[in-house]
Amino acid sequence: MTRIAYTAIPDWPPLAWLARCRPGLDAIDVFHGPRVEVAPEWFAEAVWAGRYADAGFDRTDLVFGSGGRLRDGTLTFVSPGTTVDRLQYLRNASGTWVSNSLPCLLAAAGAVPDPIWSGYFTLFESIIRGIRRYERNLPTSAGAARLVYFDNLVWDGHELREVEKPFPKRDFSTFAAYRAFLDASLRQMTENLSAAERRFPYRWLGTMSSGYDSLTTAVLAKPMGLDEAISFTSARDGGADSGQAAAGILDIPLALISRDAWREAPLPEVPFIAADAKGEDVFMRGAEAKLLGRALLTGHFGGRAWDKNAKGLSDDISRGDQSGMALTEYRLWAGFIHCPLAFLGVRQVPDLHRLIVSPEMKPWDVGGRYNRPLARRIIESAGISRGAFAVHKRAGSVLFFQSHSFLSPTSLEDFTRWLHQHVDDWHKQGLVPPVFAPGRRTVKQKGAAIAAPVFRGLSWVTGRRLWLLEAAGRRLTNIAAREPLFRYLFPWAIARAQDRYAPGLAAARVGIPPAAAPSSSPRPR
Repeated sequence: MTRIAYTAIPDWPPLAWLARCRPGLDAIDVFHGPRVEVAPEWFAEAVWAGRYADAGFDRTDLVFGSGGRLRDGTLTFVSPGTTVDRLQYLRNASGTWVSNSLPCLLAAAGAVPDPIWSGYFTLFESIIRGIRRYERNLPTSAGAARLVYFDNLVWDGHELREVEKPFPKRDFSTFAAYRAFLDASLRQMTENLSAAERRFPYRWLGTMSSGYDSLTTAVLAKPMGLDEAISFTSARDGGADSGQAAAGILDIPLALISRDAWREAPLPEVPFIAADAKGEDVFMRGAEAKLLGRALLTGHFGGRAWDKNAKGLSDDISRGDQSGMALTEYRLWAGFIHCPLAFLGVRQVPDLHRLIVSPEMKPWDVGGRYNRPLARRIIESAGISRGAFAVHKRAGSVLFFQSHSFLSPTSLEDFTRWLHQHVDDWHKQGLVPPVFAPGRRTVKQKGAAIAAPVFRGLSWVTGRRLWLLEAAGRRLTNIAAREPLFRYLFPWAIARAQDRYAPGLAAARVGIPPAAAPSSSPRPR
């Protein structure tokens, strides 16, 4: 009879968990941080649309966070119902390891990424192609770690296999039907996250900006008890982006946070870059004092689910970018559950788009490239007037791949030291190590810097090819601004993030095997 054997590790990030499955043994070992909810037949750091006491998070696609559910001798590891979070697993001689944390998984398996392989960013970015077309295998010194988005994992006592989440068909044919679905889902989640049976109940925390998506989630959650939100004082371009006016109309207290407050933390980029090799959501670290015990509402995926101009929609959950993914490790450290509401019912996005372009939504269709009639209708129904929001599309992400916004000073010093320590990994492969000079441009970049203003200067000429000149100028500008050392940030960040887990694993006598030499890692061709 399969059972779960728990080991609490107080020094771990609050919401991290790691499971070890071994064939022939009736116990599945689960090591976990102090705020993971545990019971004889299940464990979770999750909120879902259903009664908390029933622990039915394995039977729904409406789940934020992760966990494991034991039924009839089979343990289902449940992934979040989004593609901004994931599970991961790795098989080695000591068992099959499963975790909601990639650094934790690799630390347990004695695995390290290849310091000289530059493809990690591209590998993580591939999830934007959808849940059936992304790169699943992440190369490490101990073999490939398998990344699992949206799907669940099932351990039957002998092997681990990937299975699809439930996919119930819902009625999204009218605005009233879709709104009723959102309201019902949020009502169930509100009851779930505040359930008396929880050792650690949660409270909603909103995010607010001047755009569509986070404001839409705040309007939806306000009747469900949302009574506080956070906002950042500016966007990436320096323009105001707080959403303060809309928060006032909704009567939601708003905490304003400097977009650069994250720089005050030690090695602040580490958990973000260790999550997706990009780290663009690092500005959220400035809000850390507000995040513990919160179900954080965000607008991620609104640009696909709610945008009239979205193309190529399918039940594959393709995306336009990877925003939100960098929170998947950090949220475990800060103790919050990430709840991007646009993912609710996500596999029926094509049905939703038919509603958005229908005659019913015409009064809320304002035209242009930044056009989300469904979100606009939800917002305006709350009394927020047209023109008070979503005038411009702004971005708050931090772009570490650009030289002018590379690492903070202390992180840059540590990263440079780490690079020097791994010079031999390049030499063993007969390769020249990178030049340790952040901001130094390659010959290609110097050429792009010269050509970019030429194309921008020509772009004033009207004609059929104007957009091509503009696009070429933007692309050349981006090439000139890139930081060549960015491609090596992920292995550094994993090494530093593993420091949060290794002592706990040793104390729990997990039996960490020695790491193989990094240069032996299998690399995708």
